[in-house]
Amino acid sequence: MNTNDEKATLREHYRQLRLENRENDSFDKVLEIPEISSSKIIASYFSYGGEPNTNEINKKLIALGMRVLLPRINGTELEWRFWDGDLAEVEKINGIYEPTGEIFTNLSHIDSVIVPALAIDHTGNRLGKGKGFYDRALASIDAFTIALIYSNEYSSIALPREPLDIKIKAALTPEKLYRFS
Repeated sequence: MNTNDEKATLREHYRQLRLENRENDSFDKVLEIPEISSSKIIASYFSYGGEPNTNEINKKLIALGMRVLLPRINGTELEWRFWDGDLAEVEKINGIYEPTGEIFTNLSHIDSVIVPALAIDHTGNRLGKGKGFYDRALASIDAFTIALIYSNEYSSIALPREPLDIKIKAALTPEKLYRFS
């Protein structure tokens, strides 16, 4: 089985596991992580479809005085746009909420990135949804990266990895923070 087939099988497995998760689990502990709490500009995302809820976290980050960026798909790339917490400044495109605010291009000023993931392994390998948007985006951002995952999405077994896959620096479950070197 090649890497793409392995990943496709794992994606289906983790999507099924996600159905067992309690969507009301809190990930507010992310606000206490030093790299997050000291950030001025944070790239995040607008969760959907059973993902850990980032929507309230994003609003709390804004309330703490941080600038929040959300991704917008532009062809095969993500562009980052400011979001001030106003739901009128997002639009639903293909089932995903995307921001309509001002484009942010100075990626070197991003302090932290909250990254979506279906699974994370014990070394920081991330299993995404398969389009490579985040791996391409993270390749040009030098920031603290963290994924919010449910406990059953943390893998002690290595996930398949391709040369363009970008490892993340931390993962947070409702119970525990994992850091990767």
